[in-house]
Amino acid sequence: MIETRINKNFLFYLLIAAVASLSLSLFLLQLFAGLLSVCWLMESVNNKRKALDIFAGLILIFGLIRIISIIFSQYPSVSVQSLYKDALFYFSFFAFSYYLKAFGKDRVKTAAYSFIISAAAIALIGLVLFNLKIVDRAQSFSSGYATFSSYLLAALGVFIALPFSFNKKFMLEAWSLAIALVLSGIITSMGRTNIAIAGLLFIAGISLRKINIKSALIIIILTAVITLISFNNNKAEVTQRVEHPAALSDRNILLRGAEVLAFSHPAIGFGPRTFHNIFPYKDELSDKGIGSWHNDFIQVYFESGIFGLLAFLALIFAVCYYSASLLKKKLIDKDYKQIALGILLGSAGLVLSAVTAGFIDSPVLSIEFSFLISLLAAVMYNVKNSAEQSA
Repeated sequence: MIETRINKNFLFYLLIAAVASLSLSLFLLQLFAGLLSVCWLMESVNNKRKALDIFAGLILIFGLIRIISIIFSQYPSVSVQSLYKDALFYFSFFAFSYYLKAFGKDRVKTAAYSFIISAAAIALIGLVLFNLKIVDRAQSFSSGYATFSSYLLAALGVFIALPFSFNKKFMLEAWSLAIALVLSGIITSMGRTNIAIAGLLFIAGISLRKINIKSALIIIILTAVITLISFNNNKAEVTQRVEHPAALSDRNILLRGAEVLAFSHPAIGFGPRTFHNIFPYKDELSDKGIGSWHNDFIQVYFESGIFGLLAFLALIFAVCYYSASLLKKKLIDKDYKQIALGILLGSAGLVLSAVTAGFIDSPVLSIEFSFLISLLAAVMYNVKNSAEQSA
């Protein structure tokens, strides 16, 4: 088993604080995740070696390719910023993964529930800001509407897979209200792709019998009521979208630019964070603040080339493959199966949203992704240990 030199209670609450601060406060997220990473650096090399797994290997490969793309960047002064801006994603993964493996089943489960309960609270904050007309589209304090929406998508997938104890009084209603808040937050953020993905996740929950008909009706009614009240209180943005339903938010221009540059630097790309330097149609963009390709797969390809894209796809495939593999196992703890399904659905939501947005360069969403991978790694580690002990 993996051991730690530091008090486990302190580490556990530090991890929960990092998870709870996702999309709430970027400062607190960086503080708590950074402190957890420092603690991980202080652990013994031998214990760190025990915690290495397939996900650690793939993230190391992806990180190495990113470093190579920085070294050979067409704009090194811009790309070098990735060394410190992306560092927390890598360190947080190794810290999350290490300590979740050291905590054991009960605290792994608590961490998963803390994640979704925090997401419901964040959704409520976004809805309050929207209803008070402080923002035009639902969002949180430290993140825009796109990040807010994608964050809630990943949480929705985990929410669906982790039912509460419905035998307790009012628990079904609380669970249904929490999901309704998350769905309402996604709808009022008004990202059409993310709304469609949320609908697919909800249907998947019904198909997998994680949401029964009674719960589905309660959730739909609550979501409709919350959403209608919200749009009645804040009509500006939704009215504009109804009047211009075909607006592509500059994505047609982004795709045209991608076609022009597609084969310019296919091996290792132009270098990280070089969008502003290489995009050929900046003057045609209606939103002059756009700083990325609004598609993670295109983004990674242009920044780190085909090798970076393959490493990125391999990491996504590994998450889907191993979480699905856990679901097929017969002799496995029910709680672990629920967490594995939640990770599969949550990761699927996050990855699908990356087609029209992006998460790998986002300080919030990339750490959320690292947390989901770490949860999966901890579940796999505990299942393997349980199998070895019973053999």
